[in-house]
Amino acid sequence: MKAGSVGSNPNGATSPGARPIQPLRELLVAVGEAVANLNTTVVGLDAVERGHEKPETLNISWNPQDRVAAARKSRRFVLEAVLVRVAEALSEFVTATAQLPRFSSVRSRWDSNTTRADKLADVAAELLGSGNHLVAGAALLVHWRNRAVHPRSRASLTPQQMRNLRSASAEIDSSFAGLSVDRLLNDFEIGHPTLKDISSLIAMSIRMAREMDKAVNFLSKDELDILLEYYGLTARISEINAQTTPCKRQASVLRLLQSSAPGLMEAYSRLQPSAARHGE
Repeated sequence: MKAGSVGSNPNGATSPGARPIQPLRELLVAVGEAVANLNTTVVGLDAVERGHEKPETLNISWNPQDRVAAARKSRRFVLEAVLVRVAEALSEFVTATAQLPRFSSVRSRWDSNTTRADKLADVAAELLGSGNHLVAGAALLVHWRNRAVHPRSRASLTPQQMRNLRSASAEIDSSFAGLSVDRLLNDFEIGHPTLKDISSLIAMSIRMAREMDKAVNFLSKDELDILLEYYGLTARISEINAQTTPCKRQASVLRLLQSSAPGLMEAYSRLQPSAARHGE
C-alpha cells in the first residue's frame, strides 16, 4: 500500500454537491477530513518505509527493528480508525435523514436490536431500492467498523446485499479502478483492510449518500421544521424572531443558517413567508 495507491480521493468526498441538504453536507465535511488525514498519514508512512529518520527534536521513543513491518502495521491501524470515523458520520447521516416524516414507517420497525447497518439499509432502500450495490458497499463499511472495534463481532452483509455486490462486479470493477468484489469480501472476512478496500467503500458510501440526497429533493415546510429542531436551531430562530424587527429577521436567520446549517438555507429561503413566522 504505497502513498499513490488507488483511492486517495474517493469520489470527491470533500467537494460539495448541488445544494445538498444538511445531513449530506455534514457527512461530506466529516468524510473529507478523514480522507485528508488518511492520505497525509499514508504519505508519511511511505516515507518511513523508505528510510526517513525520526527528527531529533521529536521527543518520542521510536526505533522499530523492521521499518516496513512497523509502517504497514500502522497503516492498518489508521485504516481501522478511518473506518470508525466514516461509519460514525454515516450513522449520523442516516439518523438525521430518518427524522423526515417520509421515513416514519421505516422508523416504526426499529427497536433496540436494530443495528446501524440495518438502519442504513432500511433508509437507503426506501429511497434507492433494495437492489442498490452502493447501499451494500456502505453497509459493508459499517460492518467492517464493527469487526475492527469488536474483535468477536461477526457482523456481515445479508445474503441479498452479498448478491447485490457480486451482481455488480463488472460495474464496480469499472467504477472503482479495478476493485475486485471477491478480494474485497475476502479481505473483510480475514480482517485485513487495504487502502484500496477502504477508499473504495468510502467512495461507494459517498455516492450512495449523494443519490439519497437527490432522492429527498426539496424539503417541505414540515421537513424543514423537523431538521431545524434536530440541529438545535428552532429555539435560536425563535430568539431572532422575538428580538429582531420584521424587516431584518430573514437576513438574521440566514446568517445563522450560513454558519450553523448552510444545507437548510435553500429550503428556508424558499419557504420564508411561512418559515419566517416560525416561533412567533
